[in-house]
Amino acid sequence: MNRPVSIKQLVIDETKKLKKGEFPAKEHLAELVAEYFPDSKWKDTHYAWYKSQIKRGLIVIDESNFLSEEEPTADSNKEFSLSLERDLQSYLSLRLDEIENGLELVENGIEYHTSAGDIDILAKDINGNFVVIELKAGKAKDSAVGQILGYMGALSETKKGENIRGIIVASDFEPRLFFASKSLINLQLVKYNLIFSFSSVSV
Repeated sequence: MNRPVSIKQLVIDETKKLKKGEFPAKEHLAELVAEYFPDSKWKDTHYAWYKSQIKRGLIVIDESNFLSEEEPTADSNKEFSLSLERDLQSYLSLRLDEIENGLELVENGIEYHTSAGDIDILAKDINGNFVVIELKAGKAKDSAVGQILGYMGALSETKKGENIRGIIVASDFEPRLFFASKSLINLQLVKYNLIFSFSSVSV
């Protein structure tokens, strides 16, 4: 193959070789990234991110889009808008340590399917406990507590004997949600802040 100019192009090129709906194997992509981009800090979380983006149509398999998006990297500029839940999900899936030190995305941990619905992000903490992460763009309502507890309960049915806790990430929280979380030792609230930077453009 011709040398790809970016990891994104490499992923798209390899996906094009497969049937619709299929995605390259993790080990195969890791070998190609190591060959063409030896300085890259490629991780399993990058693989999961690309797979999710293509599956959800956020990266279109079309040559015109090869260079349309910035590559996800661990040190990407943090000062950008997280106005939509999918943007927040894409951002945090590669930077879980910004929520809590030691968090790691589990395999297929983005939109992880359970009988109660799809978990935004499923991770494991530094002690090996499962962590269900529910993302809310803007202020989280008290209904988010029932939602995440439902996910945690459904997950416990398939992960017998495993410790499971939850984290709700939002820009703010309604008072009833805040007070409800106080009585739940396995539920944590994490608030994110948006940072904007502006520069003058001469015409």
